[in-house]
Amino acid sequence: MNLATALVLAIAMAYPPGGLGDIEGQSREDAVRVSAELPTQVVQQSPGDGQRWSAVSRPPPVRQWRVTPAMCFLRDLSGATAFAESCDEGHQLAYAGIECEDGEQPVGALFEQRREAGGWSDASLVEEESCLAERRQQVDLPAAAARAFQEMQIAPSEVNVQPPDGWTLVNVDTIAFTESQPRTMSTSLFGIPVEIRAVPSTYSWDFGDGSAPFVTTDPGSPYPAHTVAHAYAKQGSATISLTTTWHGQFRLAGEPTWHDVVGEGTTVSSSGSLEILEARARLVEDLYGG
Repeated sequence: MNLATALVLAIAMAYPPGGLGDIEGQSREDAVRVSAELPTQVVQQSPGDGQRWSAVSRPPPVRQWRVTPAMCFLRDLSGATAFAESCDEGHQLAYAGIECEDGEQPVGALFEQRREAGGWSDASLVEEESCLAERRQQVDLPAAAARAFQEMQIAPSEVNVQPPDGWTLVNVDTIAFTESQPRTMSTSLFGIPVEIRAVPSTYSWDFGDGSAPFVTTDPGSPYPAHTVAHAYAKQGSATISLTTTWHGQFRLAGEPTWHDVVGEGTTVSSSGSLEILEARARLVEDLYGG
């Protein structure tokens, strides 16, 4: 039993009786071609009814293949004229593929046949042979995205303060908040258009009076729903600084899903100088008293 016969038997045994139509195959040296035609009518069970079956029409079958040098050993090239011209009349190994640069691999031309009333159509050329980047470059796409994230210029978070006029009072909450929008850029990795973005993950607030920084995942919000605030203990001046930690993500252009990358980045921003005042109570004469 030759290899083609064994493959045909294996395919036939994998389907129930009547599940396949015509099966054919042939081999020569190390090249094998086996094709099987599915019938145009199959049966399927109707949803919710274990006893009812109905016929479903399928479109005419299509078969495709990419050429390899070994295919020149085949006696029948299935009408693939463009490829057959690369093989000599004795079907010896004349076609050797194409030469590619380092880091690329050759991909054979893609041919296609369709089942018609009189049998299979002549094979038509769907895609020319070409050189593509090796698979390892595709695997390294997340690593390339991580490098792009590390080189990304991230716009720092803006520091907003309430009261907003450059002064505050001792023992009264001074409110701080920022925005949480990611920073996004478009680039190309290995010729593939991608988007890289920096997403804020933590915020470290230093209120400039010697107290320990306040670290949170919350960007804060303005009065009266504020969540980040600090009461100064004495008068003077201070500058509020914010260190934002960002993590990176990437996605292929046009796709909805973002993927995390290794590493993180930080930015530092600050408010203007803040004057801290002390409010004192003072008794005044009641000029309008009785």
